[in-house]
Amino acid sequence: MKAKLARLIKTNEPKQVTVSPDEVEQEKWKALGGEILTFEREWCVRLKEVYPLETSYHDFTYAAAKQALSVANHPFFAVDVPARQVLFMDTETTGLRGSGTSIFLIGFARVQHDHLEMVQYVLPHPAFETAFYYHFLNDIGDEVRFVTYNGKSFDWPQIKTRHTFVKSKVKALPAVGHVDLLHASRRLLKPTLESVSLKAVEAHFGHERTDDLPGFLAPMHYFQYVKDREPEILRPVIEHHHADCLSLVSLYTRLTHLVEGEGMSFGEERAHWLNDLGNEAAALQTYERLENPSKRARLRQAMLLKRNGRIEEALPIFEQIGTIEALTELAKHAEHRQKDIPRAIRFTKQALELAEQRRTVLKQTAFKEQRELKHRLARLERKSL
Repeated sequence: MKAKLARLIKTNEPKQVTVSPDEVEQEKWKALGGEILTFEREWCVRLKEVYPLETSYHDFTYAAAKQALSVANHPFFAVDVPARQVLFMDTETTGLRGSGTSIFLIGFARVQHDHLEMVQYVLPHPAFETAFYYHFLNDIGDEVRFVTYNGKSFDWPQIKTRHTFVKSKVKALPAVGHVDLLHASRRLLKPTLESVSLKAVEAHFGHERTDDLPGFLAPMHYFQYVKDREPEILRPVIEHHHADCLSLVSLYTRLTHLVEGEGMSFGEERAHWLNDLGNEAAALQTYERLENPSKRARLRQAMLLKRNGRIEEALPIFEQIGTIEALTELAKHAEHRQKDIPRAIRFTKQALELAEQRRTVLKQTAFKEQRELKHRLARLERKSL
């Protein structure tokens, strides 16, 4: 009888429900607003925020960013896809280089029809990369343009490297293009800034970050998170990364305004940039609008005019500049076009005098210039006999 009663009591007791460590961790992510995405018994976390286009970040609304994407015609900033296919993308990794380096956080801001969408993907365990890349690649589509900060050299190559380990189970990488704002910042700001890190550029434009996690601490936070399985440990990294992505949206807008707007503060560099990209007509127009061009700008303008068959416009500029390069061009013209050897000799001697003055400062450059000019002078003097 006692044994029967014991069995009945045991049967009526509530069954113990076993909760796995993954389920516990997932509930914590959900409490932070995360969405759990699964694939082949692996999982990752997706965090998403939506901002109205009227929202401002670092002086510009997201509507201004959408407008910039649609009208940018500078070759560096122009995109050839709809705005929704442009991803302002950044990653956080466990290191900077090496085969053991993995990405544990990928995120991007994307302009949609009436809002800006900010999406982040978190890798909860190093072994769950298949789910991580499966959902990231499915979400971004088959053709995108990335706007990054050193992403062309770092972030995207890292994604390609890690993709090789999971490519048998996930979709192929999309067709991509890049607008790497690090190169634009170097081009426009290097003369005035010691560092062109994203933080330094933000501070230059009046938006210095406070209470922001230094990027080099992100791997330490991730390793501690993996050990303790506490999402709260990653919150500072996620906030830092979130700010980086939104900063890319603002910086793209600002730099497109600088290189395409009417303001002349970066006009000379804009002209040089167009020149280097081979857009000679636009470069000449920009050079002509400069109010106080440097000798370098005037020289490049004159060289462009000469290359475009407008030598008569270039000659007065060469004479005004009076540099070694300009005098050499005048000597060439006098010798080959005007057949005026004494005039060519005079310009060459003037250039030689300048080269002598420069020799004490830039020895190697000066010696090369002197050697070339002396060779030219000797040839001209033989012609004059």
